[in-house]
Amino acid sequence: MADDRYLPGLPKRRLVKDVRSHLWRCGIRPRGEAWLAAWLWADAIARSYYHNHWPMASEIATQYVLLLLAQMSESCSLRLPYRAGDVMPDKVAELLAESPLEQLRIENRKRRKR
Repeated sequence: MADDRYLPGLPKRRLVKDVRSHLWRCGIRPRGEAWLAAWLWADAIARSYYHNHWPMASEIATQYVLLLLAQMSESCSLRLPYRAGDVMPDKVAELLAESPLEQLRIENRKRRKR
């Protein structure tokens, strides 16, 4: 927690602890460029109000996860096996169908014939 004082906007220790707690429940240990970017984003949101008001801890944690997914996408690390769309349990299909994010939906894609 020694690095918390270097976060943009100087958030309270309790807020940082709550954000870390949300992420740790998912097995994520926050650090690096995405961690600072998430706090920079949260600080910008806090300053956009007339009275400085930080987003909730779960919202900041969500921003961090979104930034991690963006980093993985840029480095081509974010991909599923080719057959993931063909061999999908019903429960997984239901969860993905309920998702508001269009990018999480898997469509059956046919391979190009060469």
